[in-house]
Amino acid sequence: MKVSLYRHRWRSIIVILVVAVLGVFLINQNFGGSQPLSKKLAKIAKETFSNDPVCPKNLSGVLTAPLMEPRYISELTPLGNINPPGHTSPVDHIYFATEFTGRIPLLAPADARITNLTEILKADSSGKYLPTGYVVRYVVCDGLVLDFASYTNLIKPLQEELAKQKPDCKYGIVKPGHTGGPEGQCYYNINYKVKSGENIGWVQAVENGDGLDLPFEIWAANYNKPARSDVNWSFYNDDRYAHSMCTFDLYSGDLKKAFFAKFPRTIEPVCGQVNQDLVGTIQGMWYAGRSGENNLEFQGKGLAFLHNNFDPTQGEISIGGQITKQAGVVMFTPMHSGRINREPSEVKSDGKIYCYNTDQGGTGVGGKVLVQLLDKHHMRVEHLAGACESVETFKRAFDYQR
Repeated sequence: MKVSLYRHRWRSIIVILVVAVLGVFLINQNFGGSQPLSKKLAKIAKETFSNDPVCPKNLSGVLTAPLMEPRYISELTPLGNINPPGHTSPVDHIYFATEFTGRIPLLAPADARITNLTEILKADSSGKYLPTGYVVRYVVCDGLVLDFASYTNLIKPLQEELAKQKPDCKYGIVKPGHTGGPEGQCYYNINYKVKSGENIGWVQAVENGDGLDLPFEIWAANYNKPARSDVNWSFYNDDRYAHSMCTFDLYSGDLKKAFFAKFPRTIEPVCGQVNQDLVGTIQGMWYAGRSGENNLEFQGKGLAFLHNNFDPTQGEISIGGQITKQAGVVMFTPMHSGRINREPSEVKSDGKIYCYNTDQGGTGVGGKVLVQLLDKHHMRVEHLAGACESVETFKRAFDYQR
């Protein structure tokens, strides 16, 4: 049966519209934290341009080449690092450290497609934006997306791909908790196939006064795995966060062992943990705002009771602001009895007020933190001067929800 030219024309128009919608969305991406590829648009992209191979059910070994040779890495920071207010919730990406002063080659970790490139720019003293690096997005198989930031330089063929386009750029991006002033981002959509082990670019550490700073971090998101149903993700405005995973779990064999040896953490999961929410307890992430409200975390309205990503036997309270004048972190050793420094997973809705001292370490916070779980979705918190007492009362508490 013949298909009419009219039908072909409408199919082309639909494809063009889909591309336009995806392009507009990608302009609003922020690789420093929020605004990754949304689930709805990921579904549209999957249905319209499903040219990538189907992901295997077992993703171990899907990455076959090192994204960076392990010999260049001195340490990997486990998932779940915090730096409020911008990173009040545990981060969904891994940081790299190095002692190598030269250019470090960055390789394609598998046969894949590079679908997007973001050029990162920083404003100099005169306000002029200068390029500092690139974020590269790989689609390894249908639904498995990797974002690597930041490439200091790209190979010539990729530079030529970028030269063909007039990018969409956004300037004056301010990220709470990040240093270096306002940022600019220019977005490119491409379709560039790569082979496993192919050199894609380089990164080079810079001296920051305290040692070498390697501006490289990675994200991995598996959109084929359903998001946790017991978490209200509309508080996050970040669909990638709900599908995040450890990039190095995508390796196998000796290569996986070599990467995991770079983590200083010894307690499983060695790669760290992103979302720590435990329903019916205070453990996990909370918000002083409405579900669906934009950028609650960047507004300083986030609060989290967590376990440290390097040593999960230690507790920490990540404070975006709100209950204190400035953001900060409280460290504590969890106790399994009483109301002082109680293990967060053991604080339940029992009508009691629990107290956390701030004298065991942390940043920017003194005094004590009082907390009471009202029900599985609501919590009351206050920061006061002084040390914890056996019985505490609120004076002017803030309400949080999730």
